[in-house]
Amino acid sequence: MSADEIVDPADARSDQMRRVLLQVGVPILGVALVIAVIAAIGVHSYRVIRDGALSLTHDLLVSQQDYIAQEVGDYLSPASAGTVIARDLLEHGAQDVTGRIFNSYGGSMLRHVPQIHSFYLADADGHFALVERDPKGQGLETTELTGLGAGAQFVHQFRDAQDRPLRTESNPTGGFDPRTRPWYRGAVRSGQLYWSDPYLIAQTGQLIITASIAFQTLDGRHYVFAVNLSLNELTNFLDSLKIGQSGHALILDQDGHLLAGRHMVDVAKKAGWDPAKMVLDPGTYPILAQAFDVYRVEGYGPHTVRSGKRNFISIAAPLPVTARKWVLLLVAPESDFANFALADGRQNLVFSLVIVALAGVLGVLLFRQGRRGDRLAEQLEQARAASGRESQALQAVAGYPNLFDPTDDALILTHGMAELSHARRVAIWRLMHDGGTLLCVDSYDSRQDAHSGGFELSRSQLEPFFDAVAHGDAIHVADAAADARTASFHLLFMRAFGSRGLSLVPVQGASGPVGVITLEDAPRAVAASHFIATIAGIVAARFSAQRYGAVAAAAAELASGERTGGSSAEEADHAFGSGFLVPPGGAVPVEGEAMPAGLFPAVAVMVITFSDLIVSARADPAKMMALVETLAVRLQDVAHRCGLYAIKMLGHRLVCVAGCSRTPDPGAAERMANAALAMREAALSVLAEADLEPVFRMGIDVGPVFGGLLGQEPRAFNIWGDAIGMAEMMAYGAPEIGTIQVTETVYHLLRQRFLFRERGSFFMPQAGVTRTYVLAGRR
Repeated sequence: MSADEIVDPADARSDQMRRVLLQVGVPILGVALVIAVIAAIGVHSYRVIRDGALSLTHDLLVSQQDYIAQEVGDYLSPASAGTVIARDLLEHGAQDVTGRIFNSYGGSMLRHVPQIHSFYLADADGHFALVERDPKGQGLETTELTGLGAGAQFVHQFRDAQDRPLRTESNPTGGFDPRTRPWYRGAVRSGQLYWSDPYLIAQTGQLIITASIAFQTLDGRHYVFAVNLSLNELTNFLDSLKIGQSGHALILDQDGHLLAGRHMVDVAKKAGWDPAKMVLDPGTYPILAQAFDVYRVEGYGPHTVRSGKRNFISIAAPLPVTARKWVLLLVAPESDFANFALADGRQNLVFSLVIVALAGVLGVLLFRQGRRGDRLAEQLEQARAASGRESQALQAVAGYPNLFDPTDDALILTHGMAELSHARRVAIWRLMHDGGTLLCVDSYDSRQDAHSGGFELSRSQLEPFFDAVAHGDAIHVADAAADARTASFHLLFMRAFGSRGLSLVPVQGASGPVGVITLEDAPRAVAASHFIATIAGIVAARFSAQRYGAVAAAAAELASGERTGGSSAEEADHAFGSGFLVPPGGAVPVEGEAMPAGLFPAVAVMVITFSDLIVSARADPAKMMALVETLAVRLQDVAHRCGLYAIKMLGHRLVCVAGCSRTPDPGAAERMANAALAMREAALSVLAEADLEPVFRMGIDVGPVFGGLLGQEPRAFNIWGDAIGMAEMMAYGAPEIGTIQVTETVYHLLRQRFLFRERGSFFMPQAGVTRTYVLAGRR
């Protein structure tokens, strides 16, 4: 062979890797570089636009601040300027026209200036006059305090919009004296325009601030004139402002008391309508409270406040309109003004990505065209490999020597299905003749590489599952717990193993389903469906062969029983009289031979309990005795064939013993299990021939007992111990009639050769918590 014909596998793999890198790596790297360049340009553009936007934002907020300051000044000017004008009118007017001047001026101002709430006029003698809007209409209400002392009253006159009188009312003053009010005393004390603290009128929800001034008329009388402004209108004005997308504006005093802004009614209610408690609450205004703290530290001007992951722009500005300094506080999220920069960057990035995506699509199409042939070749190779594995599995199954022998376990069936379907667990179930029981012939756990069986499921526990099996359709369920047909099966059989998916493949017989194959967590169950269907056919043939074999054995056993029944009738009568169906030792002892006595370390004991047959056959005792005689003969025959040591009849109980020896008998438990299965079939056959339901339960235990001959001639052999009591409890506690319940000791001795179904843990007197099992059959 020349050197050119030699192929190095390592070089072939290296070429394949190089080709994949060229086909995949280079396009991906190019696209990644383009995206990185576009992203870098977008980030740089965003930062430049954002910085310019924030600079412009500060200028806009300063302009907004100037605008609000001007509006607030205009809002308060009717009080500051109007008070001075009213004072000049009143102090130069005649005494008899003072009231008319006050009412005319107040009425005119109330009609044209919406923020004015009312006017006060009081003199040094305690006289008081009030002009305000009629709360029930569009007119005015004038109030005058008449009289002094206890007889003083308020006289209210109501006028419509055309100043025509409507009605007059009066009510007691309640000791009201205007000279004690803060607005009166402040004006007299200051000698100039005085601004009071804000106060609330709870009945109307109005936050009021009063501007008052003192003056003296030509006749020497002293008066105080006051204008009441409603800050509610100022709050409505601030609410109507548009500061970015979600900005806020508040007016506060130097101590943090709220004067105007959003949610003022909620703040007033929370403060109990006490203006002194209406402060900037961080719970209601978290960002504004933080901005006010920054203002108190750094003073007036723009500031940046950060809350969480967001930046906010705040501006604190003075409102020097009143004697009490007010602060205008504006706060707006930085993103409200810079979002357009981010949106512009996103838009540019999206356009760039569209271009990259189109180029990527073209590259993917080219790459797909190149890889399509490789994928098709790989799929063909996988299909060829799967077909080869399936053919090998079928050859292995077909070459199994005892494939159709029902006495052989044929574990290769479940193993092959698990291997091809990648199932976690595969089980073959046989539907018993009554249609109400499923018996697990073999269960293979692929993770543990272990086979088990003998589990038994009853229709009473799994009604929907049995209906699905009886329907005969294949079922594939991703979550067995969520499907009504398989939920109970998952609860009883699958949940302990942690499996979820379930596939059911029916085993069809001549007259319908005779069993089912279950595959748990089998991702390739559908792909291997042809192989599994073939195995289902083989299982159906095995079930059919097993059924015919059982029928033939039963017929032979029945014929044998009929041939031996008459010849041993006399022996049976003697056995009933002595209490033994089979004497100790398996036959009548030889004269002079000593019976064993003492402790027997490992004795197999079986107790069979029968219901009261006499009650069910009270009308015909002869028929009952014939039935018992037939049953006794059959059980005697089974005991002799299985090599039991003794059988004794105790009322409605039958006690069977095997392994009564000083040294442990390793085969006693197996002989007893074989006898139990044969006796159950014999009892079922006899009762069926008599048209009676099964009326017995069976229990088995293995353990130490004491035994020996007791009394005088004729001496009787007897045994006693915990094994007898435990076997009796197993019989009485059997789950269903006709079942054989065994202890955990029996299970461990026989689990390699017999099939069992676990019942669970139970508390047994003198034994504590123990597990029990139901004997189902031989492996």
